[in-house]
Amino acid sequence: MKSRIQLKDFGSSLAAIGLPLGMSLVIGLAALFGFATPSWAYIPDDVEMLLTNNECPVCILNDADLSNAQLHRANLKVASLTGANLSGADLSNTNLMLSEMIETNLTEANLTGAEMNGAQMKDSNLTGADLSGATLTQANLLDANLTNAKLINTELTAAVIGMANLSGADLTGANLRGVNRSRAILCHTIMPDGTEEIAIVSRGGR
Repeated sequence: MKSRIQLKDFGSSLAAIGLPLGMSLVIGLAALFGFATPSWAYIPDDVEMLLTNNECPVCILNDADLSNAQLHRANLKVASLTGANLSGADLSNTNLMLSEMIETNLTEANLTGAEMNGAQMKDSNLTGADLSGATLTQANLLDANLTNAKLINTELTAAVIGMANLSGADLTGANLRGVNRSRAILCHTIMPDGTEEIAIVSRGGR
């Protein structure tokens, strides 16, 4: 009862300064209860669509648990997968162009042949993932964890990696044209020409 009176009084106050009653009540509700969001960020129907039809372009899948999902050749173009768990998932030959995968868990995921042009993957965990033959032209891998990842013959032209951890990664045959590696962590990393970088960590601009 008390909250109802408070809401009425607050709405009346807002109406007094010229706001319509409907708008006043909306603002009053927001002020009283806050702008709380659900405990999940993904849209359940989008998850169902993906798992049923193997496609869900422009879908909202943030924080969804898709670990070990079989998504070979799935269409996830421009999908939002921020914070999602895709560890162990089969994403081979999947269309992930312009997708958002910030802080996404992709450990041990199969991303061979995936189309990931322009994907946003800042701070994603790709430990042990296989990205062989994948296309990541202009992808944002800023500070991503690529420890022990396979990037054999991977297209990384103009990708942004910042301080990405490439320790133990295999970049044999990868195209790194336009990639600034000056701050990346390279320790026992196999470079495109087959040579091994023993230990180069955060070199800055030197």
